[in-house]
Amino acid sequence: MQQASYYPNDQFTSQIISLRGFLIGVAALLILLFIGLRLMPEESTPLMAKVTSLLCPTLFAAAFGAYAGRNLRGWLPFIGIFIGVFVGMLVISALGGSLLASLLLLPWGFVAGMMLGPLVSMAIEMEGPMIVFEALTGTTAVMMLTALIVFATGINFSFLMPLLFLGLMGLIVVGLIGIFVRFSRTVNIVYSIIGLALFAGYFLFDFFRATKSSNTWENATSLTIELYLDFANFFAFLLRLLLATRRR
Repeated sequence: MQQASYYPNDQFTSQIISLRGFLIGVAALLILLFIGLRLMPEESTPLMAKVTSLLCPTLFAAAFGAYAGRNLRGWLPFIGIFIGVFVGMLVISALGGSLLASLLLLPWGFVAGMMLGPLVSMAIEMEGPMIVFEALTGTTAVMMLTALIVFATGINFSFLMPLLFLGLMGLIVVGLIGIFVRFSRTVNIVYSIIGLALFAGYFLFDFFRATKSSNTWENATSLTIELYLDFANFFAFLLRLLLATRRR
């Protein structure tokens, strides 16, 4: 029975190994994109092109971080990783738009991705690898849709800021309660849906900020961190929702 419970993870590992050529190719393309944009004059490339060249490699590194952190157990490793992620954000922000700040996004993304490892591992063991790809596809689709809404409509989403802050505080409080109280399936579904709505709002707000930010590598780095956090949290809540709705 123990071997069977780990089979989906073993299957996922074998799929990753079989795709190593493709993954190496994608990584090489992302590196070339970043180098090309970095060598060009700062004002000659749009801000979102800069953000894309930073966000894609950061998400790529986070995916490997999630795989590396799949066996994390206990609160002590999570506390250490959280502190590392927070300190890394401060260091990267202090370095502004420098090349070093951009390069540090890769190890920062890797470490941040480790926090998703146990959730991803549990989802694979319960439902198989496809549920992770479904969550990734859904998260990417929502991110692209919110970006399209912001850039196509020109709506001022600054009004969302206080609502998002209050919603985030509420989610954190409920999440802390969930550490000590076992939630029912219904509560988990409602909690996940609220989390999805909140971070969809953060996508809208952060993309709106991008439309109002000056075209610098410093702003691109800051937006990359914020959009990564939006992406990772939306992905986690979507994965939780998929698990909750399929639980019998």
